Amino acid sequence: MPLEKEKDNFPVPCSITSDIKLIAIDLDGTLLTDNHSTDPANLAAIHQAEAQGVSVVICTGRPYPSANQVASQLGLTKNPIISYNGALVRMPGNGEVLFSQPVPAELAAQVVQDCVEHQLQIHYFLNDVMYVPRVSIGPRLYGQRTGMQPVPVGDLRKFAGNSPTKILIFAGPEVVQRLRPWFQSRYEGKLYVTTSMPEYLEFLHPEVSKGNALRALANQHGLENNQIMAIGDLLNDLPMIEMAGVGVAVGHGDETLKAAADYVTTSSTQAVAEAIEQFVLK
Repeated sequence: MPLEKEKDNFPVPCSITSDIKLIAIDLDGTLLTDNHSTDPANLAAIHQAEAQGVSVVICTGRPYPSANQVASQLGLTKNPIISYNGALVRMPGNGEVLFSQPVPAELAAQVVQDCVEHQLQIHYFLNDVMYVPRVSIGPRLYGQRTGMQPVPVGDLRKFAGNSPTKILIFAGPEVVQRLRPWFQSRYEGKLYVTTSMPEYLEFLHPEVSKGNALRALANQHGLENNQIMAIGDLLNDLPMIEMAGVGVAVGHGDETLKAAADYVTTSSTQAVAEAIEQFVLK
């Protein structure tokens, strides 16, 4: 069972002992609130951890340009950015590509065809550009959240033969809940199908996940799993929560994620600060 902090601000005794050297933090719903800001307590805790020699890595479903902008605004420019749910790892600033694993062209074309037949709104991410059939409510909302400007191109089947970094369906949360198991079954073993926001259903290369990208980064730095902490709130964070020595779920997060986590925060807006204070700054 995940551990929880008592409501009186005193930490409960914790059986987890850790020497955390790397912290992976999700953006939307974790470090960032609904208005795209972060609580000053979170940034203060991050900078305290960095002062102790801990590396802090953004690990998000957002496209790289959006994540890079957030990293710059928050001053998190020392370490690689894991973007597109792990499909692309690049350095902030100069954009050096450390890892890229796009959707195979044949499967991308099949997903697009499925979406056309079922009249689903598609966001097609190719070379850090978000292509859409037309600029409707879905692309507008995604643009408001991430800063990515939609590029309308009409029929996305014209992109057949290309390998996008990811494909995203925008729909109501209840529709996403209904579609996810159908698409997961249809592309089982062929694609990684996950949810990064209640309105998003995402399709990626089958070997892509936040957990795999984080593991590769840890291996590069010679770190063991027990030296890693991961903090997230939704299902796309589950792979990194499971691989990290300390997996932290935000209190308002997905129930499946919370069940898999080692620790569930009581705070939502200061979840990152709470986790860092509990496991790193003690």
